[in-house]
Amino acid sequence: MLLNKDRAYDVMEKYDIEAIVATMPENVTYLTDFWSLTHRLIKATQNFAVITRKKDVSPFIITSIGDMDLAADQEECQTDNFLTYGTFYVECPADVALNNTEKRYQSLLTSSKPKKDAVTALIECLSELGVTKGKIAFDEGNITPYAYNTITGNLSDIEFIQGYQILREIRLIKTQTEVNRLERSSEIIESGIKHALSAIQEGVTEFEIWQTLFKKVLEEGALPSWPCVGVGTRGGLSNVISAPHPIKKGDLIRFDVGCLYKYYNSDCARTVVLGETNEKQRSYHHAVQTGLEKALGIVRPGVRASEIFKEAVEGVRDAGIPHYRRHHVGHGIGIEPYEQPFLSATSEDILEEGMVVNVETPYYEMGLGGIQLEDTILVTADGYRALTKSPRDLLVV
Repeated sequence: MLLNKDRAYDVMEKYDIEAIVATMPENVTYLTDFWSLTHRLIKATQNFAVITRKKDVSPFIITSIGDMDLAADQEECQTDNFLTYGTFYVECPADVALNNTEKRYQSLLTSSKPKKDAVTALIECLSELGVTKGKIAFDEGNITPYAYNTITGNLSDIEFIQGYQILREIRLIKTQTEVNRLERSSEIIESGIKHALSAIQEGVTEFEIWQTLFKKVLEEGALPSWPCVGVGTRGGLSNVISAPHPIKKGDLIRFDVGCLYKYYNSDCARTVVLGETNEKQRSYHHAVQTGLEKALGIVRPGVRASEIFKEAVEGVRDAGIPHYRRHHVGHGIGIEPYEQPFLSATSEDILEEGMVVNVETPYYEMGLGGIQLEDTILVTADGYRALTKSPRDLLVV
């Protein structure tokens, strides 16, 4: 199960919330382990998940009747509380022997009583759950104004508050299932980087290196996400999209890449040089590595995110890049690629055991390119455990 149930109920009590309504695909999946293809691909799709303070009631999923094949096929989904909307047709001849998935699919279709639309289904769901007054945290991340106004207009005795940050607060502390998926996602992207190294030679393009990396990611059972592979001066473009730009000897290659494994993200950065390195490349990479390792050296529960930021930036400056500047040196990671805590100078976040955090020290310079290291760690009772495990040294191929 993805949902940190105990934390969810504690947070609902903290804010005196009767229910939470999720609208973003990531939050619907987090609450229920169910994902809808259309919800993820078509941005205006209005699907919901509902969790209440009633601990004996599983979360409800409100999704299209056309998603019942997914519901039947997703064994990890933790609830049968589906409310559907819309119209969909699938034939089931009487003389066909059904497999287990088809039997469940038929059962879900038969038991469904689809509503006109998702908004109607949500309003009825809350009413049937007895949530007709009090306070509801409503995830504002994926709701149209029309849908939101219709819901609030029909439930005028309920106080609606913004729920996206409340859901992020619940998601701060990862369950073991989440940690397992994040660790596997990290393993896969590091395997992809390692595989990509074999493709690096003079004349090969950024795009071909990217292709080699993500072919390996797909073979390992994940989907490509974060795509930045920058060669030479193009590595200084922080959001570089790989192009048919050929590599030459002496070029830096900056990898800032990630993948999605069972909905969970990885984000890893390493820096490579083709052929011989020069003094600036070596000294600047040493500085970036020193800053990252100094930041990691103070990670433990109770440490302020702003302290990690200070340690990282000062570490890079003292080790050889005195003009080094950053707006942040890392972020939480999970079902979203950027989550709390944020490791910035002004952050008020404090590390807690069970957080999964990316720590990074990128450096971009026009005319040079990019040098970057980024690792994913799990905050433990006495420090941290690295989920990314590949060497941080400047790699030479």
